[in-house]
Amino acid sequence: MTAKSEEVRMKKCDWIPKLMVFLLAGASLGLAPKSMAGTGAEYARSELMGNSGLAIFREADYGNQNGLSVYLDGIPVTTLSRGEGYRAIVRPGRHILTVANTPSPYGKTRFTNRTIHLAPGQNYAFTAIWDVETITLEDGGYQYHGFYR
Repeated sequence: MTAKSEEVRMKKCDWIPKLMVFLLAGASLGLAPKSMAGTGAEYARSELMGNSGLAIFREADYGNQNGLSVYLDGIPVTTLSRGEGYRAIVRPGRHILTVANTPSPYGKTRFTNRTIHLAPGQNYAFTAIWDVETITLEDGGYQYHGFYR
């Protein structure tokens, strides 16, 4: 084989890797998840199976050194750090959602309680907002892109 015929053979085969990259890129675009409206933490009705979805977030300026302790019906569920959220599937009905600052910045732990009534097949989201001495739980969440516990 001469150098000229080797060069011609290489030119004929250089389109195969390009075609493979093109097909792979097209397949990945076709399989991309569809965006949905909502908090980004909602469960589908098929996932809930008659239960309720619950999501809890921390406000963006909640505090760097503070954790948000979450209790459901008096049972400790989790403590959220900066950039974290919590979501769970909960049985429908009446529940008491309690949150507290961890560690308490002023030496006394103050609990915020909220009675919630969860309907079957519905999603609920709450955002914890910290003020100097109190924590407020507001309805609704935001488009969350952090970590869930």
